[in-house]
Amino acid sequence: MNRHNSFTLRVMSALLDQLSAHPEGELANTPLSSLQPWPVDTPGGRFYAEWDEDTPTTRDGQLIFFFQFLKAGGRWEQLMEHCPLNYSGNRGSGAHNVIGTVLLSVLSGHWRYAHINSVRGDAINPPLLDMQHTVSEDTVRRAMKRIPEQAGLKWLQAEILDCISPALELPWILDIDTTVKPLYGHQQGAEIGYNPQKPGRPSHIYHSYFVANLRISLGVEVFPGKKSAASQGMAGLWQTLEELPRSRWPTFGRGDCGYGSETVIREFEDRQLPYLFKLRHTPKVKVLVSDCMRLGSSWQDSGDGWQAMESSIKLSGWTKKRRVVLVREAPAKAPVGKQARRRRDHQSLPHATGGSWEAQATPWSGKIAVLVTSLDEKAYPTESMPRLYRDRADCENVFDELKNQWGWSGYTTHKLAPCRLMANLIALIYNWWNLYVRFYDEEHHREAITSRPALMQGVARQVQSGGQRKIKVSLIHEKGDVIARAVTLISSQLHAMMRIAEQWTIKERWALLLTRLLRRWLGGKWITGVPPNSDRILSG
Repeated sequence: MNRHNSFTLRVMSALLDQLSAHPEGELANTPLSSLQPWPVDTPGGRFYAEWDEDTPTTRDGQLIFFFQFLKAGGRWEQLMEHCPLNYSGNRGSGAHNVIGTVLLSVLSGHWRYAHINSVRGDAINPPLLDMQHTVSEDTVRRAMKRIPEQAGLKWLQAEILDCISPALELPWILDIDTTVKPLYGHQQGAEIGYNPQKPGRPSHIYHSYFVANLRISLGVEVFPGKKSAASQGMAGLWQTLEELPRSRWPTFGRGDCGYGSETVIREFEDRQLPYLFKLRHTPKVKVLVSDCMRLGSSWQDSGDGWQAMESSIKLSGWTKKRRVVLVREAPAKAPVGKQARRRRDHQSLPHATGGSWEAQATPWSGKIAVLVTSLDEKAYPTESMPRLYRDRADCENVFDELKNQWGWSGYTTHKLAPCRLMANLIALIYNWWNLYVRFYDEEHHREAITSRPALMQGVARQVQSGGQRKIKVSLIHEKGDVIARAVTLISSQLHAMMRIAEQWTIKERWALLLTRLLRRWLGGKWITGVPPNSDRILSG
């Protein structure tokens, strides 16, 4: 050991000795709870600090109300009843402890297994989930590897569908898309494939399915990085839909240009499921666009600065002609000058001259898209197509939230199977929280970055008073008073439902909750299976 390192160790040792000492003496091994308060001088004056190890506390004091929601709907009970994680003997950590720890970690916004340690000091929330204790990150890693992959995926897929299936009686739209998860190690399936954000970086590919407008996940397939083609995720999609009664299938499926291939289109047509996809600007598509640009009078106004035109096309490799709708920015909206030059998506297509559209060799600076669809022209006329497809952009927002706020970008292990299980478990927890937040706001989706501070965080301590276990919650949110009143009402509604619902099945209770939470989306209709005597709760 050199002289410099020796000196550094002596200094660190001296500092540790000082930090470990009692403020009034050398009592390094004294329990923290027995230490006397000591003075702390701050810009605001002198205060006295002390450690409290005896009072159970948590920083996520409002989770008690979310757990009440899970209890009322039977979600947690059913999830754990069918969990394929089994331990023999008394030495095992127990499925409740493992899955409960994951739940607390995901709700906290973590994205790495190492972050799990930060929830281990929570002395209030684990017992609320009927947990004996939280477990370590290593225990969670081992547990995820211990779950049989196929049994685990079947378990989680069933729970995800059961969470939203009763509400799919009404017409709904299926959004399908893929996203890339960059990897930075030597994980199984870490392959270099399509990665627009980090070209050349190994990755996993997430093929995902969502209920449009509700931001509800129907599941996710995790593949190695080279399997980015849309057709790779079709098997998982059909497996998911086949678990639903045909009456609960979507009105149509919607996807970007990755899905506008003959292979994917034929699968939708064979299953008689309508579709709305975007086409790539292949040479034949460009010819069609050029021809249509000359027909100025045939473009129909679609509102919001967009125009549409009806046509048909048979591309190379296609078995037949199919309906297409061309969508463009209205001439008044298309950028010009420097703005047009900055556009990355400008096309070498006919440009506007005066009030007419004539073919010229100048770039068209406006956005142009070509949509292929099997939707009926009478039910879905040309002018409705731009808005119908642009609503798909909300799917990108869901991806962003799941990756950046719910851990889809992390929780990585060397094996691919635990990554697949964790991705679906996160999707399920995301759905639960998303539905719970609708109690607070029925009209708007609130991302986790907003809903967690409002409806999850709050300092809570547990006390025993008069034979009752009480949890006292202190809110530090700017709108704490408003939140407290709203959550009190929500909790009262759940309590009233549980008093009435003692004899109801989990399916009946969940049908009632979904009807209450999605009443605006349902248009006032009741979901099949809502038990009688529910009027008072549904009117809350």
